[in-house]
Amino acid sequence: MSCMEEATMLLKIGELAKRAALTVRTLHHYDGIGLLSPSARSASGFRLYNQDDVLRLHRILALKQLDCSLADIGALLDENGLAPLEVVTRQIAAVDAQVQRGQRLAKRLRRMRRELEDGRETTIADWLTILEKMTMYEKYFSANELAALRARKDGAGPGLDGAWRALIGEVGAALEQATPAGGAAAQALARRWMHLLDQSVGGDIGRALKVQTMQKNEARLRHISGVSEAMAAWVQEAVAGLRAALFARHMTPDEAARVRLRMLENAAQWPPLIAALRRQMDAGAGLDEAAVQVLARRWEALFHSSYCGEDGALLAKVRAAFHVEPDLSSGIGVDARLIAFVQQAIMYLHRPPEEEAAGPKPSAHMVAVLRAAHQLLDAPLVFEDPLALTILGAAEAEALRASVAAGRYRDPMSTALRTSLVVRSRLAEDEWAAAEEDGVRQYVLLGAGLDTYAYRGAPRHDSRIFEVDLPATQNWKRARLGAAGIAEPAALRYAGIDFDRGTLAAGLADAGFRPDQPAFFAWLGVTMYLEMEDILRTLRCVVAAAAPGSAIVFDFGVDPALLEPAQRTAVQMMSAKAAERGEPWKSYFDPQALAGMLREMGFRQVECYSAAQLSERYLAGRSDGLRMGGVTRLVRAAV
Repeated sequence: MSCMEEATMLLKIGELAKRAALTVRTLHHYDGIGLLSPSARSASGFRLYNQDDVLRLHRILALKQLDCSLADIGALLDENGLAPLEVVTRQIAAVDAQVQRGQRLAKRLRRMRRELEDGRETTIADWLTILEKMTMYEKYFSANELAALRARKDGAGPGLDGAWRALIGEVGAALEQATPAGGAAAQALARRWMHLLDQSVGGDIGRALKVQTMQKNEARLRHISGVSEAMAAWVQEAVAGLRAALFARHMTPDEAARVRLRMLENAAQWPPLIAALRRQMDAGAGLDEAAVQVLARRWEALFHSSYCGEDGALLAKVRAAFHVEPDLSSGIGVDARLIAFVQQAIMYLHRPPEEEAAGPKPSAHMVAVLRAAHQLLDAPLVFEDPLALTILGAAEAEALRASVAAGRYRDPMSTALRTSLVVRSRLAEDEWAAAEEDGVRQYVLLGAGLDTYAYRGAPRHDSRIFEVDLPATQNWKRARLGAAGIAEPAALRYAGIDFDRGTLAAGLADAGFRPDQPAFFAWLGVTMYLEMEDILRTLRCVVAAAAPGSAIVFDFGVDPALLEPAQRTAVQMMSAKAAERGEPWKSYFDPQALAGMLREMGFRQVECYSAAQLSERYLAGRSDGLRMGGVTRLVRAAV
């Protein structure tokens, strides 16, 4: 056949289909969508394709090898706006998407294979159940979350699934037998349930919430897992019972029952709040950010709703329980880091307003305000000071009364600070009274601030009182005393000392101090604001200036490395606030190391009081939950 004859040859549809290895039906479809229509028809109406038609078909088949769509092929061949570069780019994207789909499918198949390789005989029904569960999980969890859950499961081994099956069976049996959710058996099951859930989600509260949501929404999942809605509710009640049993060690049975009901009513609100706070914390949010403050307020309000309502005595017992029962602070998503973040946020909410830091020394004024608040808030009083409100002045005393009436100074930070300072003042005055009975006649208040001891009545015997402070502070205090109508006692001596220009020994000598006679020194609320060398120099001066039989009581900040996480949080908050006032905390001590240094200086007897000792001595039997913290310590050293 010549080239001319081949060029003018017409092929019927069957012949073209055979040459192109296609079906006649495919060519009919191409004709129907306008992709390849025959150039001629026979007298009988049969399709006839010429050489141009065959060339177009070859191009169609070539483009199909690139996985182009028929629409794109038609647009390209008819030159309707598609360029070859665009076609190739689009096909690369399509291939990439297909590869990703393949990878996802491969991962899913590998997961399914692992499920099927757990050693159990697997039926078609089992296989379909696994497929159902995987499909449901993919509705609620991202690829990364699924990978994390799979990693947790792989790390735990086949025992995790077995443990869940066994526990679900036991809980179901307990429910059928009407086992009380508040009993010891239910509590043991609840503890195991929470442990397994924590193990399954890796402590991630967000994943735990998604599991809870999926379990609630997917009836089929409840059927597959065997965890009915009634069972989930029973476990939640048993968890509340477990926590109530811990609270019951610290309160009456009636109070414990009330706490248990409150916990059940509010249980559902805690997980999303914990998750939201953890997101803020992990994102590095600051305490002053609005979102953090809103969440902190929600936490504080939910804490009251969940445990004590407006019952202040019960609140004190709840806080005492949290302090000594670490299991009460445990739970999915709750760890020491989150607790510290929440405590810092709540403390930030209750930071004192700047106007309360007025006066010669912000720290001295804060002590005076909290000492006065103690007279209004706490009963019985740990430290009686009838002049505490008077020395503030009429206007400020009235403002304090209004603040207390409005609920101020009851937050954890204010309560802890107030307790610490009234106990330290009580200890100092008790030790001075004992020294005075033993014949000591000189009482030296180092950094006296707004202390009122000298003005509350004439000293016994013929003792003299020395107040050591900056001259400007003393001038302000004397003016405030005069305005309040408080007379200066004859036994009082002011030793105004500017330590940049003078020494303690010289200042005391100018005020009439007798170094040949024993003295009792009180140095409260000062050392943490001084450099280490300044503290040690002052203590050496006390040893050098005091006769045998002298002693000193002072407080100091404990090295944060020795504190529990919650206490370290308190130190961070207090020191940060002090720095804002211009009085940063500068020094901390290891109590044992400090005792050694004091003995090397020449102090013969050194006693460092622990928080437990002071709580037992001054706070035992209280119903308001006041207790000493361990952030600061008190020490008595005798020459």
